Amino acid sequence: MAQKHNSLRRIVQRSLEELKATYDVARVISWRAAWVTLRAKVDIQIMNRNGFKEPEKVRNRLLRKHKIMLDFLEDKFKEYWDNYQRPVDMPDCDPKLCNKIWICWWQGIDNAPEIVKACVDSIRRNAGKCDIIFITEDNYKNHVSFPEWVEKKRNAGIFSRTHYSDLLRMNILSRYGGIWIDSTFFCTKPCFEEYMRLPLWSIKRPDYLHCSVAGGYFAGYSLGCSYENRWMFKVIFDFLCQYWKESEKLVDYLLVDYAVVLAQCHDKEIANAFAKIQPNNKWCDELFKVLGQPFNENTWRHISEDTCLYKLTWKQSFDKNVEGKETFYGKLIDGALA
Repeated sequence: MAQKHNSLRRIVQRSLEELKATYDVARVISWRAAWVTLRAKVDIQIMNRNGFKEPEKVRNRLLRKHKIMLDFLEDKFKEYWDNYQRPVDMPDCDPKLCNKIWICWWQGIDNAPEIVKACVDSIRRNAGKCDIIFITEDNYKNHVSFPEWVEKKRNAGIFSRTHYSDLLRMNILSRYGGIWIDSTFFCTKPCFEEYMRLPLWSIKRPDYLHCSVAGGYFAGYSLGCSYENRWMFKVIFDFLCQYWKESEKLVDYLLVDYAVVLAQCHDKEIANAFAKIQPNNKWCDELFKVLGQPFNENTWRHISEDTCLYKLTWKQSFDKNVEGKETFYGKLIDGALA
C-alpha cells in the first residue's frame, strides 16, 4: 500500500511540475507552443509503455517540441550565451583520476537492485585495463566540489538526486575526462579501452528515436572524452549551473540533452567533435525490450550484432522464468548472457 501511495504521490508531483513547466514556456514563447511541448511529453510517456513505437505524427510532434524548447532556452539565456567565454586553460588534475570509467549509485553498490549489481559486474568484467571509480553519496566530494549555492538548493529539495547527478556527471568529465556510464548498462564485450582512446565518445544511433533532442546522435547517459577535450564538458557544465542559478524548477526532464545541443549550437568545435563520433551500439535498447521474455538464441544473436552495451532499467521488475523457460533476465542475472 505504501508503495502505491508513493507512486501516486510521485505522479501528482510530476504532473504539477509539468504544468508549471508548460506555464513557463507559455510566458516566454506562447500558449500554443506550450501545449505542443506538453502534448509531446504525453507522447513520450505513451512510448515508454508501448515499446517505443514512433509513428510519423508522433515523430513530428516530438521534433516540434525540441525546437520550441531550444528556442525557449535560447531566449531565456540569450545574455548568458552572448557573454560566455569558453574555457581556454583548463586546470590540471590528479593524473591518478584521469582516463577512468565513472559509475554512480548514490546508496552504494551493496544497496543497489539486483539488475544494477549485474550491470556493474558486467562493466568490471569488460573494463580491460581501465580503472573504475564508483561514486556514492559518501565519496563524491572526494572527487568534485560544487558552488555553495548548488549544495544549498540540493539540500532545500529544489532539484532531485537525479538532476544533481546530471551536474555531477558533467562536473567529473570537465575535471578528469574519461567515460561516464550509467549504472544500468549491461556490457558483453571489452570496449572501454577503445572508447577511452577517442577524443569524444557517446553511444550513437543516428535518427534513432526522438523522445530526446539527441535523436540518437548522442546519449546523455554514456559520455566520454580525452583529457584534452575536457573543456567541452565544462561548457555544458557551466550552462547547467547557470540554468539552476536562475531557476527553481526543471523545465524539461531531459535538460542535459538540450544543454549538449546548445553547446554545439554555440561552439563549432564542439559540434564538429560530436559529428565525428562514429555510430556504435545500434541495438543498445533492444535487450531491455525482451528481458521478460523466454531466452531465444536467434533473438540474442541478432541484437548482439555490433553491440556490446545495453541500456536497461531498475525501475521495472522481470521474472527469471516464464512458463518453465528461463528469460533473458534470468540469463543475465545468472551470468550466462554474454
